[in-house]
Amino acid sequence: TSQNLWSVPAWLFYGSGIMVLFLFFGMFMTPSQNFAIADYWRWMNIHMWVEVTFEVFTTCIVGYMLVQMGLVNRAMAERVIFLAVMMFLVTALIGISHNFYWIAKPTGIIALGSVFSTMQVLPLLLITLDAWKMRTER
Repeated sequence: TSQNLWSVPAWLFYGSGIMVLFLFFGMFMTPSQNFAIADYWRWMNIHMWVEVTFEVFTTCIVGYMLVQMGLVNRAMAERVIFLAVMMFLVTALIGISHNFYWIAKPTGIIALGSVFSTMQVLPLLLITLDAWKMRTER
C-alpha cells in the first residue's frame, strides 16, 4: 500500500522534523564570531521557530486529535494544515517585526508585524470553530 505524503500524520512528522532542524541552526554560531551577528541569528532562529514551525505543528496536533475524536473529517484537517503552511510562508517574515520595538523601529512596522503575527493562528481557530460547529450539529 502507498502512504499519502500529504496526510495529517505525515504533516505531523514533517512538523516534528522541521522543529528539530530549526534548532540545529543555532549551533552554527561560535564565541569567536561577531557578537551582534551571532545574537541576531540566535534571535531570528528562536523567533522563526516560534512564529512558524510551532504554529503549524500545533495545528497538525490539534487537527490530528480532532480527526481521531471524529469532530472533523480528515479532508478538512488537511485543508486547514495546508492553509497554515501557506500562511506562514506569507506571514512569518513580516509577522516577526512585531518584536522590533527593541531596535526602535517605527510604530507602524511593529503594528503591521502584530497583524501578520496574529494571522498565523487563524487556521487553528478555523479548525476549532469547525469542530465546535460539527459537535453542536450532532
